Amino acid sequence: MLHIAAQLPFSAKFFSTHTPPPKKLSNRVREYLRLDEVLAMIQAAKKVGRHGVRDGAIILLMFRHGLRTAELVALKW
Repeated sequence: MLHIAAQLPFSAKFFSTHTPPPKKLSNRVREYLRLDEVLAMIQAAKKVGRHGVRDGAIILLMFRHGLRTAELVALKW
């Protein structure tokens, strides 16, 4: 039924095949951490405070599972 409606002249404006313009490539810098940077953060967290092991585990959890801060805070243990 749709193929018949697409052939009618008045329906051209409803069934137009508009193609979006190509996406522009930006000159953005990377927005993620490399593994060596995450490991350095974990080591630094273990050296500071009395909860270093916990903090290192949280950093690793966030990195491995792609968690954002709000998602981490919302976790129920």
